[in-house]
Amino acid sequence: MNSSEETALLLVSFIVLTLIITLTAYVCSNNIPRTVPSVPGGATHSNNNHTTITVEPPEPRLDHTNVRSYPSLQFSKAKLCSSNSSSSSSSSCSICLMDYKDCDSLKVLPACGHFFHVKCVDPWLRISLTCPVCRTPIALPDICKNLE
Repeated sequence: MNSSEETALLLVSFIVLTLIITLTAYVCSNNIPRTVPSVPGGATHSNNNHTTITVEPPEPRLDHTNVRSYPSLQFSKAKLCSSNSSSSSSSSCSICLMDYKDCDSLKVLPACGHFFHVKCVDPWLRISLTCPVCRTPIALPDICKNLE
């Protein structure tokens, strides 16, 4: 074989190999099941030009009235209540990390007895139905009438 024949054979071999690799990659990529990406708002698009809408129920939240109905009391009174019960308390707010003063207005969560500044815990209670410290699910506020 002369040099030009070797070059032609090498070129044809390279083209055939490239075609085989490209064809294999194309076939393999079309056989892999594709995951359908989520679209914000709950809609998802599939490959067959249909749109599937998935509606998820909203997480439960408390409105402003329910948040305000949880008992709030002065820190001086909260200290007395916590010493008479088995609830856990602290001398500082776990949300803002500020020490409580006797005149501070606190909110006590009924299930676990944790105290927080009213201004700190109210926004939390509007978006979550758990204690910010121990994640205990909180009940509706009518449970804690004895603390008021």
